[in-house]
Amino acid sequence: MSVQFVKRRGRGFTLVELLVVIAIIAVLIAILLPMLQKAKLAAQRTACMSNTRQLTIAYRMYAEDNHGYLPMGWPDSTTNFYPWFLGTAWGGQYGNTDLAIQKGCLFNYVKSLGIFKCPGDLGLRKVSYGINCYLNGEPNFGGTVLKMSKVKHPVSTFVFIDEYDKRGGDINGYNLGSFAILPTPSNDWVDYPGMFHGYASAVSFLDGHADVLVWDLQQTRHLWNNDTNVTDPRDIRKLQKIRGGPAVD
Repeated sequence: MSVQFVKRRGRGFTLVELLVVIAIIAVLIAILLPMLQKAKLAAQRTACMSNTRQLTIAYRMYAEDNHGYLPMGWPDSTTNFYPWFLGTAWGGQYGNTDLAIQKGCLFNYVKSLGIFKCPGDLGLRKVSYGINCYLNGEPNFGGTVLKMSKVKHPVSTFVFIDEYDKRGGDINGYNLGSFAILPTPSNDWVDYPGMFHGYASAVSFLDGHADVLVWDLQQTRHLWNNDTNVTDPRDIRKLQKIRGGPAVD
């Protein structure tokens, strides 16, 4: 008796099966991408909060080493107080440069250029943050304090915040470094917050902790100009509440 072996040809995918596989892959990608994006934004927010915490610790250390006087929060000021980084008003090739940061009064306490920039900020600016103008900043927006002891509620007074600054028409130009926010009842965004990791901004507080402010309103999410008056003040009130100053203290 003879045994016959039958050679069977391998069966490939049909067009319908290929389309089903492609459709399944597309669905999985559609499900995973938003989750990955959320994870990325969360990681950037965490890193940004870490940056602002470290900068605030350096800020406090400088004040403690200088009889309680706060660093100048306005880099373009030419007062007797030394800025946290140097602006163009100080002469030399400062502004949007590493040298501007290195010659500022905080760099010796942190020794890192990286923490001055939010990981979600893809612009060319070297500094992503601004300092609350109430803390030895620009004096024309509700007054300032010069010494840390004058701040009555350090746990609820913010120091650093993500700031987006495109003044002069240059979206990558250097950040002016002092975040001007008028006290209540103003409805004007003098400066406007940076939103480098979703519709939210990292903020640090004078006591050393950090948090994230989430902006709920579309008009806040799409601020493109300085000195913008808003009809719904709910978001601006969040920042005014932690501004410090007579209206808060």
